[in-house]
Amino acid sequence: MPHRQYMHRPTVIKDLTVLVVVNLIFFFAFMNFDVLESLYQFSRDYEHFEVDEIIPLGITVAISFLIFSYRRIKELGLMAQTLEHMSLLDPLTGLPNRRAGQISLVTWCDLANEKGQDFAIYQIDLDNFKKINDMYGQMVGDDVLKLVAQRVGNNLPEGALLCRWLDDNFIVVANVTTKKTPAEFALELQQLISKQIMTATVDLTCCIGFSLYQKGHIVEDILHDVEDALAVAKHRGENNIHGHVTA
Repeated sequence: MPHRQYMHRPTVIKDLTVLVVVNLIFFFAFMNFDVLESLYQFSRDYEHFEVDEIIPLGITVAISFLIFSYRRIKELGLMAQTLEHMSLLDPLTGLPNRRAGQISLVTWCDLANEKGQDFAIYQIDLDNFKKINDMYGQMVGDDVLKLVAQRVGNNLPEGALLCRWLDDNFIVVANVTTKKTPAEFALELQQLISKQIMTATVDLTCCIGFSLYQKGHIVEDILHDVEDALAVAKHRGENNIHGHVTA
């Protein structure tokens, strides 16, 4: 039931408490004044008013309103679910966006702390991407970004995460294995992008900074490390890779 996820539990509990109290007050009032008996007697005395039909009508109206309210709550829940899903996606590439990446990194850090599975984070920045926009137009630039996302995404190992971080900047998160060092994996990512993306445009290059997760690190720590690594790579010039070295 998707709507349950979006209910504000304290408000629900408060409203239910108020409803229970109000209905208990009415219940005791009905008991003291014999409302139902009075209504029944009135219906017998004035049968031509058809007052006795009010009771079953009230029941059906109450059930109808319950069904109506439930369906509206369900629709609102589905709408909230859709909006949340859209808020986590980059509209251009269809990749998880920065917010989704930060949320996922919390899970990666938690699992690394619990199970000891090391992972590395790679930040990719396209070199001179503004030149493509200036030479060929923004629509071509957008197509290039989509093709970069598609090419990198299609060549990631199982379970890896790819996000569009900002503009022409991407984040990759992948487990560290014995088959390939983080530096070798970063080089593979760079080579994927360095191949010509579109025949009508100039070749792309990129700089990559990467950092390994350290036990006890939180998301802010590892993002800070990888951004430092990328800054060093870009300072060296185009098409460079640099890994953050822990002290």
